[in-house]
Amino acid sequence: MKQYSRQGLWFCLIGVAAATTHFLSLILLVHYFKLMPQLANPIAFLIAFIISFLGHFHFTFRYSSRKWQHALWRWFISSISAFLLNQILFILSLKWLGDQAYWWLWFIVTILVTIITFILGKFWAFDVKDRRETRYDQC
Repeated sequence: MKQYSRQGLWFCLIGVAAATTHFLSLILLVHYFKLMPQLANPIAFLIAFIISFLGHFHFTFRYSSRKWQHALWRWFISSISAFLLNQILFILSLKWLGDQAYWWLWFIVTILVTIITFILGKFWAFDVKDRRETRYDQC
């Protein structure tokens, strides 16, 4: 159980770092490089994705049985899927419950998608094995 707590903590810390990177990159690209927000957001997402992948590969899911090249593509698919799911659920929730509840809806949707993303990362993208095994044992 201690391993899962540590993994969850790393997942949250790296997620916060990636989200902060995304936000700051977006601001930088829009205000200093004068990009349109619609173009800046995907670029900022890709910058944050690098932080997310490296952090999760080396810390959260360090006992991955996958080589980084394989985990990279699976984590990219997981991340884009999570982004799309988050946006769809958020928009649908706003439509059903109204804009006045946006803060709580965002929070609930984000927690739900974060849990799904953790599961995708652990069991699919990084395919984490027992902590006594390392990714180098799988060669």
